[in-house]
Amino acid sequence: PSPSSGGKEGSTKAQRKLAQAGQQERGRGEAPRHGVSSPPVPAAAAPNVAPPPLPPMRTSKLHDEIFAFAQASITRGEAAHAEVQGILASLRALVSSRWPQATVELYGSRATGLSLASSDVDVTLLGVPCGAGREAVGGALKELHALMEGQPWVASQKLVLSARIPVLKVATPSSIPVDITISDSAQHTGLLARDLVLGYLSEAPQLTPLVLVLKSFLRELGLNDPYTGGMSSYSLVVLLWLFVCESAHRGYNTTDLGYQLLGFFSMFLYRFDSQVTHVDDPLSPMITAPGEPRENIMHSCYQIGRVCRTFHRALQLLSPETPEWDDPATPLLPRLFSEASSANRATQTEATATTPPPAAARTPPSSGGSSAAASAPPPDSAAASAIASVVEELTAEVEAQSTAEAAAAPPVPPAAKGETPSAEDAKPLAPSPPPPPSPASGAAGPVAASPECRRGVAEEAATKQRC
Repeated sequence: PSPSSGGKEGSTKAQRKLAQAGQQERGRGEAPRHGVSSPPVPAAAAPNVAPPPLPPMRTSKLHDEIFAFAQASITRGEAAHAEVQGILASLRALVSSRWPQATVELYGSRATGLSLASSDVDVTLLGVPCGAGREAVGGALKELHALMEGQPWVASQKLVLSARIPVLKVATPSSIPVDITISDSAQHTGLLARDLVLGYLSEAPQLTPLVLVLKSFLRELGLNDPYTGGMSSYSLVVLLWLFVCESAHRGYNTTDLGYQLLGFFSMFLYRFDSQVTHVDDPLSPMITAPGEPRENIMHSCYQIGRVCRTFHRALQLLSPETPEWDDPATPLLPRLFSEASSANRATQTEATATTPPPAAARTPPSSGGSSAAASAPPPDSAAASAIASVVEELTAEVEAQSTAEAAAAPPVPPAAKGETPSAEDAKPLAPSPPPPPSPASGAAGPVAASPECRRGVAEEAATKQRC
């Protein structure tokens, strides 16, 4: 306290409270704390009243919906649990018959409890005596492919030996995909990732419902497959774990799933809308040498722009400022899944509609053009004028550069007397193509650009749309 009368009074009050606390502790037979010594009081004088119970913490409506969604998702996944266990038992019997010392390990979302009803079964074989190298692993997978022919749980098989990790893809009659690999090198991090995710879930159980909701949401939008530019389940878990740790470190609430989901959307947009596309793999120190760059878990997410737009739309729909936030008659998650996905489809349709047509379809009709060419709609006047002016500037710049190069070149010596010029030297110089006509002042109608310029503009527009 400051050296004023108010500070002294506050200090005196604090001393009186400490003295009272010491008297109560004396009455309970405890040693006095805070260095305050007071005479003991009888035990009967100490109040024997239980403290009032704390009121239950009120969670948001979105929290309850996320929790209910996760429970329903886990229940649906349990329906296929028995079939998955049967597949693993049959596969273990086949592998043991060919390689007795080999074992079959389950990893991925089926092993961590973060699977959806449509999630695949990721299996790897340990202890297969095939040696290291892609060819050796491919040969072992071919043997396994032959062993699995005719199995009742195998509907079809496909060997993908050109992948970074060769894989045998199996489809079951019940449409449960099974991916079988052989763990022969440090590049196969499936088991390490499984143990890492299980550690995350044990320390932060709230990750499970958040991951299930976000996986389902991204699946509805076609953004959950890394092979098509979406986010992998592993990168989603790592980002959520980092966000929960950062929230706890800053003192934010990490128990309300609704506010955690909104905070994750905000964090993702803040980080990845700023062109941040590299996230270190937590497993990199285990598989890379010191000094080497760490693996990027977002390297395959080339649709990061769509992910950001989708999360931005979700943040608008779920904002606590909306009247639906506290309205018990309006559920939030179904609204998120329906409206955000429809908005995303509308965005894709608009982008497709605004894509410039091919150059051949936009070629201006010539003087003797056919009726089909003549029926083509005329280009926009302002756009055509802008294109023509750009072409003029580029042509002038190229001509000026050619003139400067010709002036700087050494003069060609004249042919000696009696020499006959070669056939190559005797060829006349080809005239340079005339520059495109500039728009005349007061001319009626738009000025058409060249097909090459139109093609370049179309390619640039398509590149911007892809970005």
